[in-house]
Amino acid sequence: MKKPNSKPRTQNTKLRTLLNQANKFFTDNHYKPFAEEAAPILIAWHLQTPENAGHLLRLAANVGCRLVLFVKNEEEATFKTAKMKYVAGQAAKNINWRYCLPEEVDQLVPADYTFLALETTPGSSNLFSVKLPVKMALMVGSERSGIPFGVNFRNQQNVHIPMHGTIKSMNVSHAASVCLFEWVRQWGEMF
Repeated sequence: MKKPNSKPRTQNTKLRTLLNQANKFFTDNHYKPFAEEAAPILIAWHLQTPENAGHLLRLAANVGCRLVLFVKNEEEATFKTAKMKYVAGQAAKNINWRYCLPEEVDQLVPADYTFLALETTPGSSNLFSVKLPVKMALMVGSERSGIPFGVNFRNQQNVHIPMHGTIKSMNVSHAASVCLFEWVRQWGEMF
């Protein structure tokens, strides 16, 4: 007679094996973390879903961001933290993150950082054609409406991801991944 839990146990064993392989790989091929004073900052404006927030926390931990800000107005509800932390996994404990009000953003980002808005707007530059700032505060917008109209910080740069296919939008965490790893490609060897 087959045990009812045999399939999940097999899946869990496979998952543990894959995680152990990844841990061994990165132990053998160590990538030095970025210095905190130059590591990227990730700013998410008015996200709607805790899953996307969790994905962004995990991404920030993968890249080595120094801070993640979830910008919300006072009347907006914060995420169901349990759901966000479930998606983020260990990243929720290993990355510095917080909620903030729109007017607090400028105070929380060091003055020597350049704001980079990842948004498809007129006048934005192709992400792959620009030199990204060494000290980058990457801003992404809500799933529905993007970065709010009127958000414009000192020396802000606006970039978009070129999309050659028929669909012209990406999930916010996927778009942030593309941009953060382009930053790693451009600046990773410097640190």
